[in-house]
Amino acid sequence: MARSSRWPWLALAALGLAVAFVNSPRSRGPKGERRSRVARGALKFTYFPLWAKGPAAALALQHSGLEWEGAFPEDWKTLKGTTPFLELPVLETEDAGTIGHELAILQYIATKSQKMGGAVREMAISSQLMCEAEDIYQKLAKIKQGLITGEEAAGFWTDENDQIHNRNFGLKVYLRLLEAFYSKCAKESGDGVKLDALGGRFTSSGVSVGECKLFSTLHALKLMKEDVLSGYPNLSNFYERFAKEEATQSVLKDGGQMPGAFGQYFQL
Repeated sequence: MARSSRWPWLALAALGLAVAFVNSPRSRGPKGERRSRVARGALKFTYFPLWAKGPAAALALQHSGLEWEGAFPEDWKTLKGTTPFLELPVLETEDAGTIGHELAILQYIATKSQKMGGAVREMAISSQLMCEAEDIYQKLAKIKQGLITGEEAAGFWTDENDQIHNRNFGLKVYLRLLEAFYSKCAKESGDGVKLDALGGRFTSSGVSVGECKLFSTLHALKLMKEDVLSGYPNLSNFYERFAKEEATQSVLKDGGQMPGAFGQYFQL
């Protein structure tokens, strides 16, 4: 057979092999989903199976409507060196590469979905919630790591003094400030919608990335102390409303698109 006449047959053979591979079980995930989803534009989020720095982003991804899949690190020692800052979480994207740091991931999600960020005023609200929730998280982390101990650690749950340096604020100060911030936000959103009529929302969507971060932090607290929001009706209303959302329930029960649920990280 002449050389020129072989090319159509070779091309057809290659096409047949490609089709066979795409339709084979090895090319699919555990639920029959093709592993090529990420290459086609889906976001890939990787974190440990712990309710710590990962759930806020998982909640934001689940609420956003973006296509995503989650992963737990199978070989963290090997994976660590490939991450931007030698830590998790990371989000793999087509347009921004691999993004490290929880707050940067949340900000990226906010740019991809209107309800996760919103107009300038609501973005500002969301960002403030994100930062305030992170302040609480950092206190919990320092207690867990033994950097805050003894009476100071115990005082985190009881101290109400807001006349000291903010680095020494107790949880009740943070919650009181968030309670007041809710009242301020509830008066009116950027488009004139009365948020108090919507109920349990800081922003008109109620699921901005800042609200996802706040819920994640409040949930970590409630896993430690179920009655932690007692006396804070606005925050209780927010927490209960957010927890009932279908996307939230998915993350709480089985991690959403993660391989499994997030386990409790902070303990009393």
